[in-house]
Amino acid sequence: MIRLRTRQTPRTTSQRWLGRTCIGTAWVALLLAAITPPHGTGFTLCWFNHLTNAQCPGCGMTRSLSCALRGMFAESSSYHPFGIAVLLLFMATAGFSLLPKHMREQVREFIDSRSRFFNTSYLVFVIVFVTFGFISTFSELGWHF
Repeated sequence: MIRLRTRQTPRTTSQRWLGRTCIGTAWVALLLAAITPPHGTGFTLCWFNHLTNAQCPGCGMTRSLSCALRGMFAESSSYHPFGIAVLLLFMATAGFSLLPKHMREQVREFIDSRSRFFNTSYLVFVIVFVTFGFISTFSELGWHF
């Protein structure tokens, strides 16, 4: 019998929040925010924007992160209202990866002991982020609620 290797789902909340994928994403996002000019590069890579001429739910996030990283908080909020919160989350996740092993284990235990809080917070954040994005996108397209 041939057994195919399948992607394993995280077993604990801390594995989901602080796994390699999240840590890698946090470092790449911070690097991108650091090298991107605060007011953008003058062109967009957003395929949704190219197709519709409207902003997607994440449009402005890179510029928002770049501004927030440089302490330009008003500009950050104007590009994307979730930018500062996402930057703090990325900084905390990246910072976690730099902790000594025993401290990382303490953080993991803390998160796992409060898994309902962390999972609920994540779900609420995603719902609010997507709802905000859809409302702003549809209002830009002329669909009013």
